[in-house]
Amino acid sequence: MQVYPQVEEYMNKIGLKYIKNGNEFIAGLAMRTDRAYAKEMAAELNSRAEGAPKNNTRFYELKNRSLEGSVYISAAFDSGVFRHIGNIIIDCGEKLGGKVLDLCCDCGIVTCFMAKNFPESHFVGIDINESAIKNAKELAEWFGLSNVEFVCSDVYELDLGEKFNAVTSFRSLLDAADKKTKGLNFIGDRDKREESYKEAFSDFADAVDRHLADDGFVLSVERYTAEYGWLGWMAALGEKGIYATADSHLMRAQDISSVKEYSVTYAKRDEKTDALEVFTEAMAKDFKAGTGYDGGMAEFAIYYDSDGEIKLYDVIKNNRVIHQFAFAVSKKGKGMYYDASNDNRKIKYYNMKKHETMLSDFEKKLALYDRDVYEVVEYTK
Repeated sequence: MQVYPQVEEYMNKIGLKYIKNGNEFIAGLAMRTDRAYAKEMAAELNSRAEGAPKNNTRFYELKNRSLEGSVYISAAFDSGVFRHIGNIIIDCGEKLGGKVLDLCCDCGIVTCFMAKNFPESHFVGIDINESAIKNAKELAEWFGLSNVEFVCSDVYELDLGEKFNAVTSFRSLLDAADKKTKGLNFIGDRDKREESYKEAFSDFADAVDRHLADDGFVLSVERYTAEYGWLGWMAALGEKGIYATADSHLMRAQDISSVKEYSVTYAKRDEKTDALEVFTEAMAKDFKAGTGYDGGMAEFAIYYDSDGEIKLYDVIKNNRVIHQFAFAVSKKGKGMYYDASNDNRKIKYYNMKKHETMLSDFEKKLALYDRDVYEVVEYTK
């Protein structure tokens, strides 16, 4: 990835450097803070990775115990995406003039980057965590920035009584909407699933709507992607009269252990668009017919590339879809077999002569679910 000089200069100055592995992370964190803190943070991260119930309030309080520690933790997990975000911000420079509201800013890394690079604009960063706001103010003071301020507030209760030329959110929606999305399906009928995410994101979209000027601009980079949630987020904005534009796209960035996908949403009020059309256009840019896919592109393929009806099977337990299968015929006459669980989803294209083989695989997997425990719902789209 080519990074703009002003992005790399800023990231290096605050110490947002790539960290290779977990051992390097723990050693570096201990050196910058202390061993006890590093051990406590490692235990918290391991617990979250192993699927323990998330307590985002505790995590961000722990993360923001000091500015240096908070920045270093961001370096470990987000230095790649922050560099991508920096590039996007520079590209959007003309749209970030006037007054800009940055929602859920954490310790102010991105807010201060914007303020430093656009000194004629005024920035307001908000976050619910008092320690994060304290660190953000310290970071702004360190850079000598006079065009940025930070406010401690819950995004859902935020009402600053003024309109902004731009509203931004960077990696904030997943944490802010955590309680509202709890229990929602990751897989299943895309229309129903994305409708449920749209409803869950409605209050966050309200906060954007309350503060966005009539000719305002929205920039959102989030961890909700094509796998689930992104379409719902664009639809939630659309319900408030803030419409995603055709520039919206997927982005991939390296973190400490893997390459992760992010959705980049540009939106404004003055050009009405359909969220599904914008989503489809964004996904189609990277789509190649006849190719097997994993992840969000696999689900996209079954909806986008099918010619005629799609036969779907949802395996349900306690009102949650835990496995989904689908069959369709592609626009070029190939068979399509979609197999998705909460951990992974994939699609295979196959010669129709192999349909019985694919059907047998599906039936064997379906037979593993006891019908006294699991419900199987069949439907077509």
